[in-house]
Amino acid sequence: MTRPLAVAITLASLAAPSAAHAASLTTQPAKPCYRDGESISFVGSGFTPLSTANLTRDGTFISSIPIDATGQFNATLQKLDQDQGAQIRTYTATDANNPVLSASVPVTVSAVGVRLSPGTGSVSRRFRISARGFTTGDTLWAHIVHLGSSRNVKIGLLKGACHTLRTRRRLLPRNASFGRHRIQFDTFRRYRRDRPVKVAYTIRVVRGAQ
Repeated sequence: MTRPLAVAITLASLAAPSAAHAASLTTQPAKPCYRDGESISFVGSGFTPLSTANLTRDGTFISSIPIDATGQFNATLQKLDQDQGAQIRTYTATDANNPVLSASVPVTVSAVGVRLSPGTGSVSRRFRISARGFTTGDTLWAHIVHLGSSRNVKIGLLKGACHTLRTRRRLLPRNASFGRHRIQFDTFRRYRRDRPVKVAYTIRVVRGAQ
């Protein structure tokens, strides 16, 4: 009755070092969704000290990363790119000297965009608004700028990991002034043209369009 117990203890002691030296890969900042143009850092540990790790995205090589004397690394990937929609990517770091030491992390990347429809009609029409990727805040705002003055319109709450929204809103009144109206979408209550994350449209009001 004691022999099986002795075998079990031996197997456990042999398995422990393997688990302790397993490679790991995480992201900083840790976020459920990253937007187009955002930077991300990959932090690895448990790799061969003073070696290199090969970073790939969905199997495609990106770069070699130097590993420090403790078996760790911190590498920044500049400006994630995503033209439309959202995509889940798998980033993997593999030890160049010991390929057994490998770790992966999923990263969701979203484009930043706003769609307005219909594209023609009365200026006071209710637009169907579809937005995504505004990870700089929890609320989407529209700033209507005309002849140097601005009006701020709350569009709605952004939801989900990639901060998406679908709603209907009027952006211009029936008696809107003739000329060009610039509409800037961002996540700030007050208008500033130099917001880092924004989407802008221009609506031209002409006679007979009301």
